[in-house]
Amino acid sequence: MYISKNLKCLRLDRGLTQEELAEHIGVSGQAVSKWERDECYPDIVLLPGLANFFDVTVDYLLGMEEISEKEKLQNIYPRINELYEQKNYEEAAELIESMLKIFPSHPILLGCLGETYALMGIETEKAIQLCEQGLEGRSYKAKGTIYATLCMLHKRNCEIQKAEKLARSLPHTCESRELLLPNFLKQPERDEYLREHLPGILKTICILIENETEFPEQIYCKPNDFDPIEACEKIAEFFK
Repeated sequence: MYISKNLKCLRLDRGLTQEELAEHIGVSGQAVSKWERDECYPDIVLLPGLANFFDVTVDYLLGMEEISEKEKLQNIYPRINELYEQKNYEEAAELIESMLKIFPSHPILLGCLGETYALMGIETEKAIQLCEQGLEGRSYKAKGTIYATLCMLHKRNCEIQKAEKLARSLPHTCESRELLLPNFLKQPERDEYLREHLPGILKTICILIENETEFPEQIYCKPNDFDPIEACEKIAEFFK
């Protein structure tokens, strides 16, 4: 729940102390202090009175609207990935642009849009600008994706030194989620995870060896469209 944060913001907007709010609703100042520190919640019978006092809904007070918006945002990423897999980048861009109207300046969405523009092969400068805006967010995962996109955008923009400098600043392979996480999973989850993610790693290596594409798209490997044995043979041949 977001009630602690919302209560504090509403109280401060009214210019009230915790004691003054407590007096208005008939509780102790200590109770309000505990609510705002998220140590406990107001009794359910107090919620309508609190909502009426601040002229908001109970849902707003509890943060249900914010939770609903976050769920809406989380549900959009599988659809974006599906469109990427279909190489339907135009529809993906339209979807992300519509979400940015609801969540303006959202760092992950900005990075996604920059990546989508890059995959479309247009708007290189705009894609770079969007990615750089996305880096202002705090999501480690989002930043990793954005950095990778920026590297390739700089290459496309004939700024090889920028791309190389940025790439050299990134973590090495052993620090990736795909190679770290299996160390902490128990069977059979560990093997399931490896079977799901190793094909993507192998396919990426094959793409590097063959240098097939200017801009490496996100790797979407399914068991029925990728042969890991063939990939291993190709990698082994490269090291002969």
